[in-house]
Amino acid sequence: MQSVRDLLQRLANFDAGNSFVLSVYLDMRPHTTGENPAVRDSLIFLKDRLREIEKTLLPRGPALDDFRLDTARVQHFLDEHAEPWLQGLAIFACNSHQLFETIETGVPFDNQVALEPLPDLFQLARLIDEQETTVIAVVDTNTARLFVTRRGFLEEVGGPDDDPFGYGKRKAGSINQKRYQRRADNRRQEFAREAAQAIDELVKHEGAQHIILAGDAVAIPLLHRALPAHLEPLVHEEILRLDIRTPRHTVHGEVEPIIVKIEEDESHALADRLVEAVREQGLGVIGFKETHNALNNGQAEVVILDEDTPLDDTERSDLVRLATLSKATVDMVRGHETLREMGGVGALLRYKIA
Repeated sequence: MQSVRDLLQRLANFDAGNSFVLSVYLDMRPHTTGENPAVRDSLIFLKDRLREIEKTLLPRGPALDDFRLDTARVQHFLDEHAEPWLQGLAIFACNSHQLFETIETGVPFDNQVALEPLPDLFQLARLIDEQETTVIAVVDTNTARLFVTRRGFLEEVGGPDDDPFGYGKRKAGSINQKRYQRRADNRRQEFAREAAQAIDELVKHEGAQHIILAGDAVAIPLLHRALPAHLEPLVHEEILRLDIRTPRHTVHGEVEPIIVKIEEDESHALADRLVEAVREQGLGVIGFKETHNALNNGQAEVVILDEDTPLDDTERSDLVRLATLSKATVDMVRGHETLREMGGVGALLRYKIA
């Protein structure tokens, strides 16, 4: 499965020459009310936009021919692969350079269809920023269910499971009660170490940025103590109390607001750093031109964008493209009043140019 980061890198490097790239972002959620609850408004929007764009390419020529081939391929993909569970879909097409890339997501995009010399990358960057990979462990003393978030989806990936025999308590006064309890405690600790190792391996494999622990009051402290020290910064401080048999969709509903809050807190912390850096004439710049120059010079380490900043689609996408090419990250911020008052766009720098 192609990662969003890999696709963003490829599209940032893509050169269409004298051709155009069709960029499509769709909110694939169907109506929940009305006469046609299964209808997706985005498909009507797509049809109208494609018709509008086609008119701009008349009279007939190579650009129109390529566009019609791209739109036919987009429609074929929607007809064959637009599953009911999809929340979002992004498509990038350029027939003359054999480009056709898709990303299916568990969160909606804003509806957008554009035909431009370069792919529009802003919403891809926002997806990466807002949907960082998270590992979730739902545990009791002998079972660990592991989940991972990818592109807004929550996938269960298994986890260690031990025989429950020998973990329970015996009645007080039974023979060898203390020995039995000590053995049960040892097995719980051993299982916690096994679960911690599985979490460590999953975090490494997925490149996860966060860990959320959920489970019962006995198992969580054991697991937390067993986790390697290098994972501690990734562990979210809030512990969820979930039964080991909690359905996947319920787990998703419980962790989703936590993931949103984590992203919000991290984004605001970065915006605070930027404001402080600008005030102190340190490693920070503010403004579109200044940020654009810093990216061109390779100075920018993190580009910070208020989602409501008054930039057009081309300007936002250009910042994302330059950031991707220069190995800078892009962070989207909502509700940071000081950043918005300062223009809503800036960058933390790797170094200053004297």
